[in-house]
Amino acid sequence: FTRLTKHGPFLPARVEAVVNAVRYGDYLTEDQRTQARALVAEFADVFALSVREVKPVDFIKFRLQIPPDATFTKKIHQRPLTKPQREYLFPVLDDMQEAGITRFIKSDEVKAVASTVLVQKTH
Repeated sequence: FTRLTKHGPFLPARVEAVVNAVRYGDYLTEDQRTQARALVAEFADVFALSVREVKPVDFIKFRLQIPPDATFTKKIHQRPLTKPQREYLFPVLDDMQEAGITRFIKSDEVKAVASTVLVQKTH
């Protein structure tokens, strides 16, 4: 299920998945937790369960103001990814490509290269 189907963002199974995906703090009382879950369900249309659910917009374009004569490094300083990092990152990159967020380019189209750094969240 996805919010972009004919059933829309309030398909009961999708709303339940959104409500269950949100983490509610242990410090909430049971009444507060119930209210928070109801609020999340009410606004389920603003949550995306995957990158495929993020809708592109055509009313704004992001443009970097880079001088035409600027040069950037094309030398790769990437440390090898560990197995857990690869297991996390590669499916995410595949999802982004399938969603049309990223694409493969030819080597002569490369303008700059930067290392990928994966950092574990503290919570």
